[in-house]
Amino acid sequence: MSGIIAEVQCSLRKPCWYVSCGGVALTTFELALGEKVPRSFVIPNEAHSEDFRNYEGEANLLVWCSWRLDGPDAPLTSWDDTVENVERVLEGLVGRSIVNARVDLPGWDLHLDFTGGLRLHVFCDHVPGDPSFDGNWTLSLTNKMIAIGVGSKCEVEARTP
Repeated sequence: MSGIIAEVQCSLRKPCWYVSCGGVALTTFELALGEKVPRSFVIPNEAHSEDFRNYEGEANLLVWCSWRLDGPDAPLTSWDDTVENVERVLEGLVGRSIVNARVDLPGWDLHLDFTGGLRLHVFCDHVPGDPSFDGNWTLSLTNKMIAIGVGSKCEVEARTP
């Protein structure tokens, strides 16, 4: 597990160039990080920017579980906020870089420090029993996908962009 944690921490230390959120996904969101990598197919949804429809990040973080974004002095928004406020505040991550990433076991909670004093906390609250969803967060890299599921389940799959 320590090798996967180190890879996650290293892979996330990149600038954010796009945030996908809102719409039918409500407060679930995706961050496109690092270099822009051409997609194997264009996303037809014109609600996204042309860049995001044609490119993905070299690292892409998709968050399905509870989360909160803090500013330097107070919380700014969370998964439980209005979609409009979530979209507005998360857009503020574009142009900022992740300067530190931490994974807390056993639950795989993720904590990301951004430039400007912003901190994203991802709380893996989909646990065994009867969770509302079978995933907590997923990190897609150019060559693999790391998926954190129910409880402390971590799966790594090979992928091609």
